[in-house]
Amino acid sequence: MNSLLRCSRVRTASSLLKTAPSSRRFLATEIDANTDAKPEKRVRKDFTQRLNNGPSFSDFASSSAPLTPAEAMEKAQSKAAKARLPRWLKTDIPVGKEVSRIRKTLRELKLHTVCEEARCPNMGECWGGGKHGTATATIMIMGDTCTRGCRFCSVKTSKTPGALDANEPQNVARALAAWGLDYVVLTSVDRDDLPDFGSAHFAETVRSIREQAPQMMIECLTPDFLGRADLIEPVAQSGLDVYAHNIETVEGLQRLVRDHRANYKQSMFVLEHVKRTKPTLLTKSSIMLGVGETDAEVMQTMRDLRTAGVDIVTLGQYMRPTKRHMKVHEYVTPEKFAHWEKIGSELGFVYAASGPLVRSSYKAGEFFISEILRKRASASMRNVAA
Repeated sequence: MNSLLRCSRVRTASSLLKTAPSSRRFLATEIDANTDAKPEKRVRKDFTQRLNNGPSFSDFASSSAPLTPAEAMEKAQSKAAKARLPRWLKTDIPVGKEVSRIRKTLRELKLHTVCEEARCPNMGECWGGGKHGTATATIMIMGDTCTRGCRFCSVKTSKTPGALDANEPQNVARALAAWGLDYVVLTSVDRDDLPDFGSAHFAETVRSIREQAPQMMIECLTPDFLGRADLIEPVAQSGLDVYAHNIETVEGLQRLVRDHRANYKQSMFVLEHVKRTKPTLLTKSSIMLGVGETDAEVMQTMRDLRTAGVDIVTLGQYMRPTKRHMKVHEYVTPEKFAHWEKIGSELGFVYAASGPLVRSSYKAGEFFISEILRKRASASMRNVAA
């Protein structure tokens, strides 16, 4: 019985094999055994077709006729002209014995100047005395690293700068006395990491200069001290001649240009409070042009400065220190700067300096400020004698 079943199963299986259509298997794909043609290479064919139907070289080349040599030269010169600075912004490289001597002393005493740190174009004229013979320098105290990051400034930044140098006030006074300068501007980086933002250090440096060089005229270009009146007052009462704080730009561009901790109203308060603290003190501020401001905004800023009691205003061209800083929006012409200088006089500023290369501590400005201070001192002495 079992042998019969096995035989029937063998016959059944063999009969199925005989009756099944002739086929073969190639992996998982069935191919008709009667077809001798090979499978088409569709991937390669499709790619070739898409490539042939795609863009040609002419789609990437200009449809216009090629430039003539003269046209190509003119186009290249036009691009070069756009990249170059206007002629009125070109200055000589600062060189000379006086410049070398001051640099040597700075390195020996480990002092910094904003002239070098900010790459000022007037450095050679200021340090050498210029045509008026009033030699000046702008010393940057409290280190060379700032806790803020304004988009126009090339000074190094860090949240945690190094500790203050306790000997700096004496070193600065000693250097200035040795140089025999007529006028000095003390400025500093922002030090938001310090409890008093550096106010006491600023005031101590002024007092040290007064002791070692009593005849020297001192201007302080200060930070905003975050608008704290108790920190503004010690500097205003330290014995300086001019208190300067820069508004930098018009109100509408403050956030674009300055660090977020600085603002228009805060800077105006600093200048107003200095006048309230010591009304006889000359106050000064500076505006950068060429960062996107309008004439109406500049006019309003100058009016606001006069309302705050500011005596001296300077206006100068913003110059991009590096490609990492904000771009120059416009190179303002000398004629436009002359217009703003005239407006400054009409608004009642004691002195207005306006020009492409003018900076907040510009050499020519210091000469005229020196004359104002000397006249005031002479008048005071005459009043005492009378």
